[in-house]
Amino acid sequence: MHEHMLEAIISVGMALWLFGNINVIVAIWRKKILRTKGSMFVLILAITHLICNFSEIIGLVTQLRFTPMSRKKCFEYNLVYLFAMMFQSALFFSIALDLCFSIMLPIKHMIWNKHRYVTIMCIFPLIFAISTSVTSFIFIPDEQTPYCIFMLTTDIRIYQMVSTALIVLNSVTLVIILCSVLAAVRKSENMRGSRHSTGSRTNSLREEKHKVFRSTFFLVLIYIVSWWSVVVIFRIMVETIHDVKDVIHYIPYLVIVVMPNYCQAYYVTYLRSPRFRKAFREQLNWLTCGFCFPKIFEKKHEKREGKDCNGSVISYANNDSGKKNVRQGSHKCARFAQNV
Repeated sequence: MHEHMLEAIISVGMALWLFGNINVIVAIWRKKILRTKGSMFVLILAITHLICNFSEIIGLVTQLRFTPMSRKKCFEYNLVYLFAMMFQSALFFSIALDLCFSIMLPIKHMIWNKHRYVTIMCIFPLIFAISTSVTSFIFIPDEQTPYCIFMLTTDIRIYQMVSTALIVLNSVTLVIILCSVLAAVRKSENMRGSRHSTGSRTNSLREEKHKVFRSTFFLVLIYIVSWWSVVVIFRIMVETIHDVKDVIHYIPYLVIVVMPNYCQAYYVTYLRSPRFRKAFREQLNWLTCGFCFPKIFEKKHEKREGKDCNGSVISYANNDSGKKNVRQGSHKCARFAQNV
């Protein structure tokens, strides 16, 4: 009964995960304006979560979660899932560093080559994912496991070591985020007292940076609350319960706590970014054949028509006949004002 209930909850979650992550990938592929350095990390995060989604789908269809098998065979089923999980865990550290660079070194961060910068920032998550996956494979015990979950494939001491590394990495990520918060607040106060902060362009750029900062903060916060809490709960269970067999029965249900982490890229960007929100609404309009947000494209046509009208008026006034008619109209208006 509990198994079927868990699978039903995961099925609903997977539908939301797939919808959100595919929307993020398509939106960044469609809109060139969304392809910033920060959005590239969101794109990589969405792709990584999409891999986790498909791994969960395979496990749900084949019912691997509650199937007893050898640990080595279970590791083969969960290898891609384990790699994606470790990669996205370390990727949040790179996202926090990117946020810190954008605040502490704004000019250099702006001029750095986007593709080269994102590639370099993804080297550490890649190394972390490869090293943890290889270490877990080397120390696989030759025994059966009652549940096929990637946390139960390797030796329990190896997983404790990996979970400790994750806790340390996430703690450093949290410290970087907090330092970035303090630096952003101090810079905001300095700009507020400066005479250059009165410009509208400066204020708009500052507001845009604040939006990006808040979005990144919420991404990391949701990750820490969901995935990090699972790691901490598992460590507490292992340390407090002496018999490991009693702990194993609760592990399959920890996926419920992790579920918000797999779809956060879509919902955080939808709530925090007007550009992403507009792109998502356009895609939802196409997906529902115009039923959802039917006026999303009417605004675009109205703006385009307004530009065309303004352009035609300007071009008409630039012509010789147009200039003559405009001057005649201005003289008539002047005479009318004198008579009044």
